[in-house]
Amino acid sequence: MSEKTTNEAAVGYAAGQGSLGRSNPEQGAKSKSASVLTIIKFAGAFVAFLIGSGYATGQEIMQFFTAYGIWSMGGLLIALILFAWLGKVLMNYGYRHKDLGPDAMSDRAFRYYAGKYFGAFLAWFIPLFLVLVCIVMTSGAGATLAQYFGIPAWAGSLAMCLIVFITNIFGFHRIVDVIGVVGPIIIVFTLAIAGYAIASNPQGLANVGEQSSLFAEMANATNGAPLWALGGLLYVAYNVAGSVPFFAQTGGTARVPREAKIGAVLGGIAFIGAAMLMNVALLCHIENVYMLDVPTLYLSDLISPALSVVFAVIVLCGIYSTAAPMMWTAVNRFAPEGTKRNKAVLVLFSAAVLVIAVSPLGYSQLMGIIYPYTGYIGIAFIACVVVRQLIELYNKKRGVDVETPLLLKKDAEVSTSAEATRG
Repeated sequence: MSEKTTNEAAVGYAAGQGSLGRSNPEQGAKSKSASVLTIIKFAGAFVAFLIGSGYATGQEIMQFFTAYGIWSMGGLLIALILFAWLGKVLMNYGYRHKDLGPDAMSDRAFRYYAGKYFGAFLAWFIPLFLVLVCIVMTSGAGATLAQYFGIPAWAGSLAMCLIVFITNIFGFHRIVDVIGVVGPIIIVFTLAIAGYAIASNPQGLANVGEQSSLFAEMANATNGAPLWALGGLLYVAYNVAGSVPFFAQTGGTARVPREAKIGAVLGGIAFIGAAMLMNVALLCHIENVYMLDVPTLYLSDLISPALSVVFAVIVLCGIYSTAAPMMWTAVNRFAPEGTKRNKAVLVLFSAAVLVIAVSPLGYSQLMGIIYPYTGYIGIAFIACVVVRQLIELYNKKRGVDVETPLLLKKDAEVSTSAEATRG
């Protein structure tokens, strides 16, 4: 019986464990060119999925960055680099496995990057975490409407929950089309409002060093510790861990790998670039915003109360653009789209989200409880991705499929060497 070659061993492994045994989609994509519109849509979907209530209201930026004063810019730089790189890696993985269904793709992605046991844990934990994030999103909608329009918070939360529920009836592809448009709109408004807020009080940034007592009173992601670098890492970690299913599935809709890769990089740059400007604006007005649930509405009101009405709507769009795909991801994990159980699980999850969102816990308190602790799990996942990428680079250098396991490749090389010796 002849021994297997390296490539044959990889194919044998792929038959039961990965995508190595199937045709490589990149081979058929070489003759296709990347679509600029698709890249923009992917970047917009990247932004819209992540932007959510915490970002659009400014509360997320306050807790993970602004609360650390001038050092917040260092945390944002860390976030910029990691978001662009991780988004590119995960969307490209989705492209490589585009022949898999959404449930299998996300499950395989967690196991591929995090291993058999930690990956299996994440595959079930992350959907539950996304339900918790939907609670924060829904609570954020109520807080926004309550602060600006005086509408009871429970009514705003109910309205958002219903809109997310209706959207999920139409499925994943429709969600991507909608939020891909919402993302760029939110970024443009954020940049405009932040730019005006900075121009209206530029001396506020110079006086940041004198506001130490205010920063000490603010809630931050590291529970009071002045660890700005950890705050930036936690921000990326909890966002990326919850985004794996969505990023992988979005990358799987690309026609060529460049659409997925460039779209993710541009999305990461736009997402954190706007956050950097908003962070500076918040620092310039820290004495007026440090205790607000929705500080961005205060900044928009500096321009015009009428614009605040528009921005309040934009904030709600940001909440929707995150809550809708997150709810889809969570529901799909327990009942895949198209099955009879899907709608029943959607109803159950939506009801649970609404009940907790209108509980006595406030919006900022919910965020402070749910987000940071999940970030530590996300840091472990990022470490796993780094290790897996190093393995892929090593495999590529050796001339084998990048997803070939190291131990299998070594065994295959030994077998090949033995066969050559016998020959």
